[in-house]
Amino acid sequence: RLAAAAARPVRRAAVCGGAGAEFIDDAVRRGADVYVTGDVKYHDAQRAVEQGMHIIDAGHFGTEAPILPVLAAHLRAELASERGEIEIFVTNTQRDVFDVI
Repeated sequence: RLAAAAARPVRRAAVCGGAGAEFIDDAVRRGADVYVTGDVKYHDAQRAVEQGMHIIDAGHFGTEAPILPVLAAHLRAELASERGEIEIFVTNTQRDVFDVI
């Protein structure tokens, strides 16, 4: 879902996985032209657009799932140096509870 502000080029993006609407004002203050997150409510998106920032609501699952393999690899590397080899699993069975129809 896209809530577009007035014609504004995107030079700086802010991203928050999951439900990040509570950080919209922080993204505006830091000069983001677009904010990508999930679970944005109508009035939160409206507030962002009124402040001149585009909002992309890519969904809760859609903004978290892609980073899990990267996070798991990072955890494996960091924990291996402290505790030896540790198994970190990323589920491959979980899916978004929403379907687009």
